[in-house]
Amino acid sequence: MNKNTISSNARSLIGIAVMAVLSLAVIAVSDPLYKALRGPVTTASPEAPLADGIYTYEAPEPDSNGFRDRTTLTVSDGIIVSCVWDSFDIDGKSKQKLSMEGQYIMTPDGPVWKAQSDSVCRYLIEHQRLAGLAGDDGYTTDAVASVSINVYPFINGVEECLRQAEIK
Repeated sequence: MNKNTISSNARSLIGIAVMAVLSLAVIAVSDPLYKALRGPVTTASPEAPLADGIYTYEAPEPDSNGFRDRTTLTVSDGIIVSCVWDSFDIDGKSKQKLSMEGQYIMTPDGPVWKAQSDSVCRYLIEHQRLAGLAGDDGYTTDAVASVSINVYPFINGVEECLRQAEIK
């Protein structure tokens, strides 16, 4: 081997090593940088201190239409950062998916079930509590626009998830 070949190979290896180190540095700072630029999910605080984690509640029995509600909350840094409320039939078909495919229609003109489910989840994330979400009849107050579904199953699921997450 001549001198130029060895130094060319060495330069290639050094270049690859530098690129690997720079790639790792970008990966290491990207998540904290993203979170800093995005800002907080909410400025509200939960009513009780919450432990970080993913908490799920599934109703023990299906409703009168054969759907079983499932609520999942994700807590990070002591606040609720994600919420999913869905219902599943006996075959495991998601009410959110069925509504998006036009197979679960509540009204011909109103928002689909998934959109309404997402709206109440956004309310919870923004406010970090259920207070003000629904009236005594189980339907949302004016605080949540365009939601016509009964949210008692959602409230029950969230309350159970919060019990699981609460730091005692």
